[in-house]
Amino acid sequence: MPVNKSHIGQRQSGFTLIEIAVVLVIVGLLVGSFIGTFAQRIDTTRRDNTVKELLEIKKVLIAYAFTQTPPRLPCPDVTGDGIQDLVAGDCQALSTEVWFLPWQDLGLGFGDAWDNRYRYWVNNAYARNAGFDLNAADDAAGGNATIQTRVNDAAVNMLDNAVAVIFSHGKNSLDAVSIENDNRALLPAPGNDHDDEIGNLDNDRTFMSRSPSEEGSASTGGVYDDIVVWINSYEIKAAMVETGKLP
Repeated sequence: MPVNKSHIGQRQSGFTLIEIAVVLVIVGLLVGSFIGTFAQRIDTTRRDNTVKELLEIKKVLIAYAFTQTPPRLPCPDVTGDGIQDLVAGDCQALSTEVWFLPWQDLGLGFGDAWDNRYRYWVNNAYARNAGFDLNAADDAAGGNATIQTRVNDAAVNMLDNAVAVIFSHGKNSLDAVSIENDNRALLPAPGNDHDDEIGNLDNDRTFMSRSPSEEGSASTGGVYDDIVVWINSYEIKAAMVETGKLP
């Protein structure tokens, strides 16, 4: 019987286990890279959106002052209902205390991109029922806040006449209050390696605004991702003069 030689010397087609493993490793690396890049884009978008919203809140705060006679900024929300808390027409909160943005009074959203409430501090001299004026008495009492940043790891003052400060706790949400929590229970507090974030809540009228740093970094001031915006005394008074609310 003749032998069929058509199959002699042919190899069976297909992938070896080693080839399959190599392909899986390459696919895994590509997927991991894509996921990492996608997550970074989400974080960047959230941070950018929060910055934009904070700047919009700043504009609304100045507009609120314009609508009041005499002009004044709103007091903080202490109870967590989005409404400024007053005692005999003046702020319930002390000028050293950091509370929450009175979002209902301002007609604004009340949470950042990570669904946490915005923090708000104000110098009571600029939020009192009697309003503020152009003289220096409102600033001379030492009630304004200092805004710092870091230059070569050293804390440096940028200005010492902030009359209002609004900020987000950023992605890590440490010591934040979720918008879903009506009892204002704090999320986990920053650790000892978060000095600059801790400093934004220690009620000493000094706030840090600097570039973010990730967990595990050796940055002076520790891990940081707060987003801080402020109003200084000159810009709010200039806005009131320009609109005719102050002479």
